[in-house]
Amino acid sequence: MLRSTADVHPRPTPNPQSLIAALSTQIETLLPASLPHATPLSGWRRVLGDWIVVSGATIVTQALGTAISLVLRMVMSPAQMGVWQALKLFLTNANYANLGISKGAAREFTIAIGRGDPGAVQHDLDLAHTVNTLSSLLYFAAMGGAGLWIGCTGRGEWARTWAIGLTVVGALAAVQRYVTFQVTLMRSKQDFTSTSRLSILEGVLTLVFCAPATWLWGLWGLYASTMAVLCASTWFIHSHGALPLAWAWETREIRRLVGIGSPMLLAGVVSTVFRSMDKLLILACLSDREFQLGCYSLALMVAGQLYGVGNMLSIVIGPRLGEHYGYSGNRRDVAHLTIRSSELLAAAIALPAALAMVAVPPLLGTLLPDYRTGLAPMLWLIPGVIALTLALVPGQYLMAIDRQRWSLIAVVLATGIAAATIYAALRGGFGLQGVAIASSGSYLTYFALVAVPLWIELDRPGRLRYLGMHALAVVPSVAVAGVVEYLRPAAGLNVAEVIAKISLVTIVWGLTLAVGWQFCGWREAIARKTG
Repeated sequence: MLRSTADVHPRPTPNPQSLIAALSTQIETLLPASLPHATPLSGWRRVLGDWIVVSGATIVTQALGTAISLVLRMVMSPAQMGVWQALKLFLTNANYANLGISKGAAREFTIAIGRGDPGAVQHDLDLAHTVNTLSSLLYFAAMGGAGLWIGCTGRGEWARTWAIGLTVVGALAAVQRYVTFQVTLMRSKQDFTSTSRLSILEGVLTLVFCAPATWLWGLWGLYASTMAVLCASTWFIHSHGALPLAWAWETREIRRLVGIGSPMLLAGVVSTVFRSMDKLLILACLSDREFQLGCYSLALMVAGQLYGVGNMLSIVIGPRLGEHYGYSGNRRDVAHLTIRSSELLAAAIALPAALAMVAVPPLLGTLLPDYRTGLAPMLWLIPGVIALTLALVPGQYLMAIDRQRWSLIAVVLATGIAAATIYAALRGGFGLQGVAIASSGSYLTYFALVAVPLWIELDRPGRLRYLGMHALAVVPSVAVAGVVEYLRPAAGLNVAEVIAKISLVTIVWGLTLAVGWQFCGWREAIARKTG
């Protein structure tokens, strides 16, 4: 009987180490592990230390924020919540009343730190403080005038509420602008411990004061308690290393700083409109606008929490990009640092986004049945929010290298797309779910646009890594969460099922993290101390 060739020459048993080495080689071919000059001046260990501090504070503040949001929705009607959501838009817009000088001064401060001479820009900081104060007072006067006009001429159930709310927003804006500028300077110095403590303090005070005040006195109590929290924030900043700022005026230097910061300001203004386009068009196009916006606020609450996590983590790297550019003056070096930072941010945001998709619908659907129509839009909004979060680091790269005008162009184009698609969704009868889908599409478009200058600076290996690592970090866990939720949609609060979904998503995320750590240079980057 003849024996087969395989019997004569048996196939060698595969060696696990050789298989791992082969896999590593293939991954490095597709996703190059080595990136030149991809380490901050202070090293990745310091960055990760700051990330741990910031993420720890973020987890606490997000938990507090979620509790606050839930409590406020329990003691307020959807219409009241709709009014408060709209008033918060005016409060956010107050940050853009200073003509961009604070952004210009903060950028100069960060570059000066990289050059080793931060004291050289003290005069610029004083000028920014002066313009900030004067512009905040003008905003207060404008909001007070608008409130007075509505109070005198307005009709309807909510006229008086809008009138007082606008006046209060003007007062809040004046205090908030000072606090925000000082926080920006503390972050430029990479003092993330103090800023993290401040965020926790604000969350605790908001829960302790705002929730009971709202329960007792409605929106009036919410207005007063919010002002009390801002005053406490001002006290904290002065107790924890606020930079001394003085009154100063120099027209020529003010113009220079405004020239640096105004594109950032305009991009910020348009970005606020961009992120608020869904809310604005719901208010403009629907007859029961207060109720619909109140229900949609459930999707906005979850999306806002995710964006907040990504924003807090990206804040850690922003000053380091400016510092790196001030030190080296090389845009390609900063581009390499940017993509390494962005892929770590992608890995960090993927888990909470995937967990939100499987854990939030059964929980909030049970706790807040009146807001249930906001759950389906939430699932469609999350992928877009991930893209919006990942656009933060390329946007900071553009500010660091003084290419902020492209940020403005990108957000203007994306805003136009958002307005057109969301309006079409509402007029086409697709409701809140159509609004969420259109919003996500515009967020993805913005991410692609804002990354164009970064893409140009990268060579082919850098581009492959940029695409491949973002896909590796985000797609597996989010895709698994989406498939699981589609196959087994939430039907009430089934604790065992929710735990099983959470476990599956977490395992998938952990595996992607292990691949990045083992094969894609993360371990070597952490071991490297400086750039």
